[in-house]
Amino acid sequence: MKYPSTGLAALLLAALLPGCGGGGDSAAFTPGPPAPASTQATLAAGNYQDAATRVMAASNTAYGYARLAVAVTDDLLNVPLGTLPIFTCAGGGLRSIELTDQNKDSSLDPGDTVHLRWDHCKEQGLTTTGVVRVELTEATQITGGRDYKIALTVANLEMISDTAGVPAVTANLVAPVHYTRTTTTDHTVIDGAAFTSGQIAGDTGTATLYVDYLQDRTTQTYSFSARGTFNSGALGGIVDFTPPVAFTGVIGEYPSAGSISITGNANSVVRLAEEGSAAADPATVLATIDANGDGVLDASNTLTWTNVVPVRLFDAFAGQVGLAVPIP
Repeated sequence: MKYPSTGLAALLLAALLPGCGGGGDSAAFTPGPPAPASTQATLAAGNYQDAATRVMAASNTAYGYARLAVAVTDDLLNVPLGTLPIFTCAGGGLRSIELTDQNKDSSLDPGDTVHLRWDHCKEQGLTTTGVVRVELTEATQITGGRDYKIALTVANLEMISDTAGVPAVTANLVAPVHYTRTTTTDHTVIDGAAFTSGQIAGDTGTATLYVDYLQDRTTQTYSFSARGTFNSGALGGIVDFTPPVAFTGVIGEYPSAGSISITGNANSVVRLAEEGSAAADPATVLATIDANGDGVLDASNTLTWTNVVPVRLFDAFAGQVGLAVPIP
């Protein structure tokens, strides 16, 4: 059988580092001092584009981890595993998969935990050390698919890039993930991903995110929404964000509609939206700032989506066919 951490881990880790193909302008992600927990960030003409990019990047990171957890679960669920292998990484170090098998049936089922471990594993320009734990808490067979819940933990996952100027990342995250697959849809819900570090490369602070992402293969469209709180050292404090309208579009392409609203100190509001001239150009999105909440825009700019978030976020969910093995 295949062991999915080999390729999926590399995909995930690349998504976390702007300088390693994760999208965004790496020069914009400069480290800042830790933000006091009680301070609301002041959003203004000088940082509104950065705020929008950071919020989307953190949402992409949370979904990237959830997608890894779902893919691992989908590949290993109910498959006789036997002795799991230890891999030698291309540039040195090791990567391994371990199963905590509560009912001793040599397969992954509810109550079991998969541990993905990296020990100074050097591949694709990254050296990685740490653990990702994927605990399957519930699993139900549904008509044409599966419905399961996962408790995901990322524990001191350190990623060091070979690329000069790209900051190292140490990620710590706890997230409940609910995934449902039918014959026509993939639905991922992250009900409060709590980052204590590593929510975005080159930044300090914490984040709590809620993501609802539905892909419909019949229409080849998606709906993506994210909300939460992002505490950023670079922005100087906390911002809250909500999706007035979910981002929607064709699977594999950037959104053609939707928006996200980011609020900071003194009623300052940033919007990232498919509006104005950006609505007619699928490669762009409009960012605006109202620095004092008076309804008058203080600045606006049309951004290229590739400098905001990787299109990978909107790709079709990998392995949608899954395994033809029923959940007990």
